Amino acid sequence: TNCDWLSVAIGNIHGAISDGYKDQKKVAARLNLDHLASLAQATGIPLVLHGGSGIPRDYVLAAFKRGIAKINIGTEIRQAYDRALHSTDNISAAQDAVYERTKWLISDYFELENLREKVITTD
Repeated sequence: TNCDWLSVAIGNIHGAISDGYKDQKKVAARLNLDHLASLAQATGIPLVLHGGSGIPRDYVLAAFKRGIAKINIGTEIRQAYDRALHSTDNISAAQDAVYERTKWLISDYFELENLREKVITTD
């Protein structure tokens, strides 16, 4: 298909299911890691995981090791914004909440802190 990235369906659940559930925690997905490894081997291109919000940390870290190069966590970020905006009615506070939640996800939850040096070489 000549694509550079491929979004895969391996048990992930995309987005909040309906408006009535938008403020609730997503159902925890169970990823098929063996299928993911097979897809990574067969395609040889970076794989994308949509619906990454709410996936248990162990699954996410294992998915990174098996070919996931990008994870979408829009629900997680949107909910942080909505909660802060609702409680403070302040857009700056909501933006700060998004920043803090994103920092936490990257450094603590996904353990991706300080990886710039491993990804980008400055020879």
